[in-house]
Amino acid sequence: MKHVNVRLEKLRSRFPPPVILLIFVVGDCLTANPRFTFGLVTQVLSLAIAAVSLGVIMTTAWQMHVNRTTLNPLQADKTTTLVTRGCYAWSRNPIYLGLSGGQLAVALWMGSLPGLIAVPLFMLAVARLHIDFEEFQLHKRFGAEWEHYAKQVRRWL
Repeated sequence: MKHVNVRLEKLRSRFPPPVILLIFVVGDCLTANPRFTFGLVTQVLSLAIAAVSLGVIMTTAWQMHVNRTTLNPLQADKTTTLVTRGCYAWSRNPIYLGLSGGQLAVALWMGSLPGLIAVPLFMLAVARLHIDFEEFQLHKRFGAEWEHYAKQVRRWL
């Protein structure tokens, strides 16, 4: 089991969430097909999703800063505060939700049907490589407070 954890730790450090997002966005660009876009409707919808996603990411990053806790997913064990307000009141992972929205917006803008289909795969990759580890660390650090929060708020939405 320890061998698996070492492998997972290497994968986590080589593929932080922004790198995973970049891989998927490059895939969106490589599989772009204008036949899957609908002109202005696609552009407006893509921009709206991107704007909301960026807003969620920035608001959450600000909340982490104000609460003086780590934003680095590779250092989840250094979390000092369990943030449960703001975006964290409706999602345990608002930054990852925002990244997922960003990937969706790019896939939609580019007309990448494989990219649209791959959004859940992006979410799964982030969940397995990062969220599971982070939530384990939060449970270890905050115990009953984390358990109560995790029962109240869903992982994604």
